[in-house]
Formats: sequence, C-alpha cells, structure tokens
Amino acid sequence: MVDLFGKKKYEEQISELESRVISLSKDKEDLTHCLEKREETIKKLRSSYQEAVLAKKAAEQKAISIEAMSAISCEEPQKPKEPMHLGQKMRPMELQRLLKKLQSIISPDDDLLSAYQNNPSGLPHELANLVESIRSDRIMAILHCPQIFSLILVPQLPLKGTPIIMGSTFHLDPLREILETPVLVISAHAGDTFLGFSLTSNGFEMQEIVQSQIKEKHSKGGWSQKRFERLREEEIRNHADSVVRALSEMSGRCRSIAKYAVVSGDSALVKMILPSVDLPVVERKLEKHDSERPDKMLDDIYAFTCYRG
Repeated sequence: MVDLFGKKKYEEQISELESRVISLSKDKEDLTHCLEKREETIKKLRSSYQEAVLAKKAAEQKAISIEAMSAISCEEPQKPKEPMHLGQKMRPMELQRLLKKLQSIISPDDDLLSAYQNNPSGLPHELANLVESIRSDRIMAILHCPQIFSLILVPQLPLKGTPIIMGSTFHLDPLREILETPVLVISAHAGDTFLGFSLTSNGFEMQEIVQSQIKEKHSKGGWSQKRFERLREEEIRNHADSVVRALSEMSGRCRSIAKYAVVSGDSALVKMILPSVDLPVVERKLEKHDSERPDKMLDDIYAFTCYRG
C-alpha cells in the first residue's frame, strides 16, 4: 500500500520525539536530584559557618576574660563594684500612661508589692540589690510583680514614705498625688528670674519674670576689675530684692495652697532669695526657664527617673 500522505514518516518522528521527551525527563530528574543535594550541602555549609563564627566569638570572649582575670590576679584584691543601673527620665504624661497600665494589673495571689522608701529593708533579695545600686536619699516608689518585673520610680518632688504593701493591685495613690502637688517655682538667674505657681503638672496658674540690667563682662579699660565686681554684686543684690518683692506678692496668694517651693538657678542668687521663702524648699538642678515656653519646666519638676529590674 502506497503511503501517499507520509504517515509512516510522521509516526517515526513522533516516536523519536517521545524518546527524546523520556530522555529529557530523566535528565530533569537527575538535575533536580543534584540541585536538591546541592541545596542541602549549602544549608549544611551555612550552618557550619555560623557555628564556626559563634565558636570563634566565644573563644575570643573567653580569651579576653582570661586575660582580664590574669591582670586582676596580679593586682591587689579589690572589692567588686556593684553594677550601676541607668535610669530613664519619665515626664508627667508618660507617668500617667504608665499608671493606667499598672492599675489594670490584678494578681489573684495578692503578691503585688508596693513600697515607698529609700532603703532595701524588708524587700526581696534582688529588689533590695536594685535599690542599693541606685543609692538615692529620696523616697522611691518601689513596685514589684514577682517573676515578671520590678520598677523603681524616683521623683523630683518628695514622696511620703509608707510600709511595704502586698495586695492584688499596686498602691499607686502617692504617685498620683505627686502629679497633683501644688508648687511655687523659682528659677533664679542673674538679671532674669522666673516665678510661677502651679496646681498640677498641667500648667502654671500664675507666673512672672523679673528682669534687671546686670553687667556680664568687664570691659577693657575704664573701671578696675574689683570695682566692676563690686558694682555687679550690687546689681545682683538689687535684682534679688526685686525678686523678693515679687515673690512676696505671689506667695501671699498661693502660700496656703502650695506644698513646696522648687528652687533652681545661680547658687549665689538662690542664697539671697531663700530667706524670704516660707515654704518647704526643694532645691533641684533644672535647665534655665524658657520665657516663651515656661511650662516646659513642669516636665522636669514633676518628672520621675524610672529604673527597671
């Protein structure tokens, strides 16, 4: 029978192509297998590399430690230093947010510890070590949730001491009271003194800036240095007198409300002003007031330093 349309030829081509497909499929399987083995090898090499890097770092650290210990052993024995804990400044708004979170914590075991003191007496061992490392003479707020966290808050304003309290919630009223403590503020600087009265950390109810002309530098020629210093001291005393007069008027209106007078600034000028202050004085090192934004001082006056254990 004559193959008019070349069917046999096409069948042969199909057979060849099918054979080629089978061969290529086998090659694909072989290549896939090789690729998988290659990736597995790469993973093993990467893991070995990372282990080698960590081992190298550990060996270097150990060598440094041994060298340090050798150096120490050659010296006279010294009392080990206690670790210093770095505190974080917490402004009034941040403290208010923290108080909301702390208030939401409830323990069914009544094991939340609250204490307001400046010594480690009666505290758990680790918490006592943290208190000792801070070394503050101020009353601190000590809050401890066993196995979870410890917080120590040191305020700028005085806290009232309380015994250790154990309960299902934290005792936070003294911290809230700090933010609502009325204060008279004196930021005393030669020629530029700020006076203010604040009921809370939110802003000043009264404020006044007392300004005077005071020479800052001794000009060359003319007056002698001693005469210049005498004149400048007299100008500072006059400025202090102006501050005292303004302070007397302001304190007369807020004396029955203010709990403390927070004083900062030039030490010599502060000494001249303090005798006229008839409130408990809290002296602090604060940045000089900003006449355009005096409320910024309240962020420092009502601030806390927070230590985490």
